[in-house]
Amino acid sequence: MRTAIICMCLWASQAAAQCPEPSVAETGIAASGPDLIVPKSWEVTAVGAHAAPCQVWADQGVNAQSIDGFLPVAPSATFELAGMAPHILMVMAEAACDPRLAVRTGDGLWHFAQSANGRQEVVVWSASDGPMQVWVGAADQTSCEASVILETFDR
Repeated sequence: MRTAIICMCLWASQAAAQCPEPSVAETGIAASGPDLIVPKSWEVTAVGAHAAPCQVWADQGVNAQSIDGFLPVAPSATFELAGMAPHILMVMAEAACDPRLAVRTGDGLWHFAQSANGRQEVVVWSASDGPMQVWVGAADQTSCEASVILETFDR
């Protein structure tokens, strides 16, 4: 019985570790709505580590059916957003490999990208000031150089 409980605990912790983890502490990159009217990009590595969607999202009621591929556990970039109220935010990922993109805004909502214009794109209609985490993965278990691009539009 004890062995079964230990095995179940190990399995549960492994399953949790295979999901993107918002609690991983990252220093935020300052980005403001007015400054992002001109798109800005940051170099990251697309890491296809763990299958998405993952079980933890399903358990939490996150509708992640639109994402298929592999994501890293730690965020690829964390942004500290300011001055977002009058803007619509686009988060984009471009990579040599076929990228996948997941975004978690400061209000705890997950956003999953769609392919458009040869890249992955997420539109956040009501981005709030505060932290925003971005995960860049790949269609398969590979890694490659990638860029995260942020751009705002006036409402």
